[in-house]
Amino acid sequence: MLLNKFKTKKVETTVTVGEYLKRKREELGISIKDLGNKLNIKDSYLEDLEKNNYEKLPPDVYVKGFIKSYSELVGFNSERMIKLFIKEKEIEDKIENRNKKKKKYKKKFAIKKYIVITPKIVTIFLSLVILSVVGYYFWHQLSSFNSKPFLFVSSPLVDEITSDSEIIVSGETEIGIILKINGEDVFVDESGYFKESVMLHSGKNVIIIKVVNRFDKTVTEIRNVIYEKKLKPMPIDNLQL
Repeated sequence: MLLNKFKTKKVETTVTVGEYLKRKREELGISIKDLGNKLNIKDSYLEDLEKNNYEKLPPDVYVKGFIKSYSELVGFNSERMIKLFIKEKEIEDKIENRNKKKKKYKKKFAIKKYIVITPKIVTIFLSLVILSVVGYYFWHQLSSFNSKPFLFVSSPLVDEITSDSEIIVSGETEIGIILKINGEDVFVDESGYFKESVMLHSGKNVIIIKVVNRFDKTVTEIRNVIYEKKLKPMPIDNLQL
């Protein structure tokens, strides 16, 4: 009799951003390689995005750019997909913080109760801290000097065709960078985002996006945009019978 009182409930699984995008890509018959070429994003980034391997991806600001471009290409609402990604990250961060607290709690009780601190230990500790800071500074300067600046162009797409006389060029780069579009300086906000309107002429338009960091390291992205004017319908009165 008691068994009849219990009811079973079906547990619904949540579909992630990566799974939504992967399903739509496969539905449209687009391969990862073709998608990467169209969006100018590494294949490995797209695969990790579809598998929700966020720890292998760049910082969130760049992942949002990936999701925006991916969503628009396959016909999804990019704003809704980015909001879903933010919710996923919030849940993931809560779980990660909870696990860190558990590990910290266990580690705390694993340490010896009594530690004798002597002047020698303090001197060694301070020396290691100073050496670490100095070493990190020189390493960071050398890495910055040798590395190229980051540039991600979310719009326009590669070989885009449009019937509008102007197009929005947007994307993300590093903060404090010099950015030029077809030789003209473009403003980059405090988060590294840029957005600029470019007028088009009939036919093929070449848009050159270039960034230069303080060490004169440059990265250039080129987008070809075809502008096809809409033909106005001829008035009926002008038609010759």
